[in-house]
Amino acid sequence: MPGLMHTDFEQRQTADDPPAKKRFCSRCGEPAIDPPANEPPPFEQRVCGVCGMGVLLRCSAAALPGAGSAFVIVMRTLEVAALSEAAETIFGREDKILGKGLLELLESPIGERKFSRAVGQAALRMHEPLTMPARLTSDRADAIGTMACRISTCGPPRAALLSVEPTNFGRR
Repeated sequence: MPGLMHTDFEQRQTADDPPAKKRFCSRCGEPAIDPPANEPPPFEQRVCGVCGMGVLLRCSAAALPGAGSAFVIVMRTLEVAALSEAAETIFGREDKILGKGLLELLESPIGERKFSRAVGQAALRMHEPLTMPARLTSDRADAIGTMACRISTCGPPRAALLSVEPTNFGRR
């Protein structure tokens, strides 16, 4: 019985503990399978074992995008560093989007300054997921409408994770 109490104590987290980190693929969004909690991995795989194309990144469990989700990875300079396959249906082909400034692709009804500040903060330090409205800046904006844009932190290297989901609000 004392061993059980000791194990329970070890598994509890305090308020000072960092949130659990989940790994996901930067291309397909598939969550990575982590080894059992009591076994450290012999090495940490960096390339997705499912699609073989994406880099495995970490984010909080609340920010985990999920397989087939549309999301972009944005550096602290607000340049797009990666986008998921599903995001290509919204933003366009990967080779045309990588390296572009985020504000060339998205705008927010709450204002450019607040939107870019939230993304920049998420790219610089740990950031709880925050949802803001966003619209495309391209001619496809009316067809897609306003999207829910969940902004959080991912890495390494540290960046902002923007998961987007069309809401059909403002769609024409």
